[in-house]
Amino acid sequence: MQGEQLDEALALDVRNKIYRTITRNPGLHFRELQRRTKIATGSLQYHLEFLQKRHLIRTDKQGKFVRYYSVRGKQLGEQQQVMNLLRQESLRKIMLLLLTKKRANNEKIAETVGLSPSTVSWHMLKLVEAGVVEKRRVGRKTFFYIVNPDETAQLLSSYKRSFLDEMVNGFVAMWEELEVPEQSRPAGAGKKAISP
Repeated sequence: MQGEQLDEALALDVRNKIYRTITRNPGLHFRELQRRTKIATGSLQYHLEFLQKRHLIRTDKQGKFVRYYSVRGKQLGEQQQVMNLLRQESLRKIMLLLLTKKRANNEKIAETVGLSPSTVSWHMLKLVEAGVVEKRRVGRKTFFYIVNPDETAQLLSSYKRSFLDEMVNGFVAMWEELEVPEQSRPAGAGKKAISP
């Protein structure tokens, strides 16, 4: 779509508002998009369909949720799956815990995030199947780890405002403080670990 056609497609304030909200907050589902834009259901559906037909936004169906992404904005590539998971509050809490503590078992996760062990088991299965978390057996216990902690932390950092979550803000502040600029890092050294 050429610049003129794009301007024409986004000429309506309401449509431009929807498009900007999706671009700044990739992976929102319909109800959250509606909550943030305060646009009536029928009107929002109409404009979303219009934007899809003009190839300005695309959808990603995850279970019962349809999530919206900009076609022209920054593309997440393989990290889109991680973003879909981070948009779910319980999964986000679990992932933040694992990023902070480096590893945790089912019992510790349940205790920390306030979910039942069976609910945590269900969530962990989902995260492991998605390839975002891996599990390792240490003695008699099974511990869970984030597969790509730096990439996940960077994603949270890049889109922290879009989550409207104080836990995300706190984690990102801590992570950014501990991050050592690449040029001052000794060869072969990784980022400083976030201690438990």
